[in-house]
Amino acid sequence: MSYPIIMCEDNQIQLQQLDTLVENYILFHSDLFKVELTASKPQQVIDYLDQSEPQNGIYFLDIDLKAEIDGIQLAAIIRKKDVQAEIIFVTTHDELAPLTLKRKVAALDFIEKDQPLEDYRQEIYDTLDYAKQIIDETRTVQKKGFSFEVGSQVYNLDKSEVIFLEASDIPHRLNLDSTNGKFEFYGKLTELEKKYPFLFRISRSCLINPENIHHVDFSIREIGFSDGTTQKFSIGKSKKLKNIIQETL
Repeated sequence: MSYPIIMCEDNQIQLQQLDTLVENYILFHSDLFKVELTASKPQQVIDYLDQSEPQNGIYFLDIDLKAEIDGIQLAAIIRKKDVQAEIIFVTTHDELAPLTLKRKVAALDFIEKDQPLEDYRQEIYDTLDYAKQIIDETRTVQKKGFSFEVGSQVYNLDKSEVIFLEASDIPHRLNLDSTNGKFEFYGKLTELEKKYPFLFRISRSCLINPENIHHVDFSIREIGFSDGTTQKFSIGKSKKLKNIIQETL
């Protein structure tokens, strides 16, 4: 699996330079990443997010995009649509760094554009090295499985045992359907979606583990699972669901 790299810079010369440096990094350092979009306008990035629904993207953003929204506002949109995104600001406005904390966009790094090319290149490469380290560590955590608490007891399941989670009729509680049985515990789907990227949201009230899909009927928007249960999915999830099935096979 490769992780998408998306760049947004209004200056075409600087955008081309950044693209060249990143492509060279990929060529000589890692096949973990793939440049998916080089954009000069923030709307191009928003359209990409809506159409491709990327996960774990690496985003290089200028702050002053000379558009209707700036890079920090764009980062906030990215964070909502790609919750595990790594956001890197490449800018001459590093004095705006505190504003990203206020906006809660959690930038991975700020890289100053106005510096010698060799230093600029090295900062980009160091940041991509760090992003790769984070991804590798995240993968290790994901392999450990899924944990939850029922009362004073903590359960640790292998992720392959998780079939789906759905909102309970009781407020603030979730129902877990697993290969080891059914459980109910306190939790929030949004928090689990962020903590366990292997889970995929098929509707406002349900997260699934694609590994346990048995079949999908797109005509009635229904997923059948390995234990015989079924769940309906939202029409807007059809394209992403097809992509996930292809990746899982």
